[in-house]
Amino acid sequence: MDALHLVIGEYDGELRESVSGFSENDWDSCITEEKIFLTRNYLSVCERSNLPGLSNRFLLLRKNGSPCAVAYFQLINLSDAGLGGILNLEEYGGLAGTVSGKINKLLFNPGSGNSSFLLVCGNLLISGNHGISAIDADSFLAAVKSITPVKKAIEQSLARTEKIVGFMVKDFYEDEDKIASPVLSKDYFMLNTDPEMIFAVNPEWNNFEDYLAALSSKYRVRTKAAMARMEGIAVRELSFDDVKLAINDLYTLNDNVIRKAPVKLIRPSADYFIQLKQMYGDHFRVKGFYLENKMIAFTSALWNKHHMEAHCIGLDYSMNSQYSIYQNILYSYIDDAIECRSKQLYFGRTALEIKSTTGAKPFHLACYFRFANRMLNLLAKPMISSTGPGDWIPRDPFRNK
Repeated sequence: MDALHLVIGEYDGELRESVSGFSENDWDSCITEEKIFLTRNYLSVCERSNLPGLSNRFLLLRKNGSPCAVAYFQLINLSDAGLGGILNLEEYGGLAGTVSGKINKLLFNPGSGNSSFLLVCGNLLISGNHGISAIDADSFLAAVKSITPVKKAIEQSLARTEKIVGFMVKDFYEDEDKIASPVLSKDYFMLNTDPEMIFAVNPEWNNFEDYLAALSSKYRVRTKAAMARMEGIAVRELSFDDVKLAINDLYTLNDNVIRKAPVKLIRPSADYFIQLKQMYGDHFRVKGFYLENKMIAFTSALWNKHHMEAHCIGLDYSMNSQYSIYQNILYSYIDDAIECRSKQLYFGRTALEIKSTTGAKPFHLACYFRFANRMLNLLAKPMISSTGPGDWIPRDPFRNK
C-alpha cells in the first residue's frame, strides 16, 4: 500500500509498509538510546530477512512538521506454513491455553482458505517495548492513541479472504505503562506475563574476574563449578564469514530452543543472522560453543554502550546437563557485557530463577491483548486473568556490602 495519512489530535501520522520510506534522520530522531530494536537499521533487517509469516507496518508521527514519535507493527500470518502452524503465546501467561479446541476453530476456521493474522504493536522476537518511542510523554501518548486508527487502516488494506483475529500491544515498562494503561485498558485486557530479567553491570568491573569477586562465597563456588563443567568446550567469536559458514548450525540450534515451547509465533530465518551481522559487524556479537570442532551451542547479542540485548541462542539439549551449557551461556553474556562496557544486560523472559542467580533482577512488563471476536474475549479474559508466571524464588548472589 502507499503511505496512509492519519490525524491523531494535534499530530499527523504517516503509515508505510517499509521503513525505507522515512529518512533515517526523521525516524531515528525519535529513538531513545536504549531502543536498539527500533532503529531504522534494525527494522530494515527485519524487512530483508524473510521472517516466516511476517509483514511490517511503520508509523511516524509529526507535530507542526517535526518528527516526534514512531511505532512499529508486526502483522503475523498465523496460517503461514513457515511458523509450523503453531501459535506461540506461551510466555504470555494463559493465552496459549485458550487457543485450543473450539476457540482455536473460531480463530482460524481451518480449511476455509482464509488467512488469519495477529497484529502486534511491538516486536515478538524480543522482550521489552520495541514498538513505540517518542521524544516526550505527550508524543508517547499520541503514539498509543494511534494504535486504533492504524489497526483500522491495516484491516481495510487486507484482502477479503484475510482477517485480523487478535491484537497485541507489548511490552511497556512501568513508567511507559502509566501513560499507556488509561488508553489501552478500555479495549484490551492485560496479560499476566513473565517479567524481563535485567542485569546491571557494575561500571567498576573490568573483567569477569571482577564479577566473580563481587559474588558471595556460596555463589562464587557454584559459578566456578558450573564453568569447570565446560572443560573440553571451546568458545569463540564468529566473524561475518564464520556466521555465513555456520548458518545451518545456527538455525538448527536456535530451532531446538524454539521447539522446546509447545507453541511459537515468530521465528528467525537463517538470513536474519546474516543480515544482522552484516549490518552491525562487531556490535552484533555471535559466539559458538564447540565440542571437538562441532558447534553445540551459540549466543548472539546486539549492543551499544547503554544496552546489551541477549538475543537468539541455540543449544544441543542432549549436552546441556553434562556441560551446564545454559548456565554458561548466561556467564558468557555477562562477560561480553563487561567487555563491551554496556551499562545493562537484558536477559529477556523465561528461566527467571536461574537468571536471578547471576544477579539479574525482574522488571514487570505490561502486555495488552484482545481478540477481534467479542465472544472470544468473553471466554478468554477470565482464564487469562487468572493465570500468570509460575512461582519462583528470586536470588541475590552478591556479597553484602
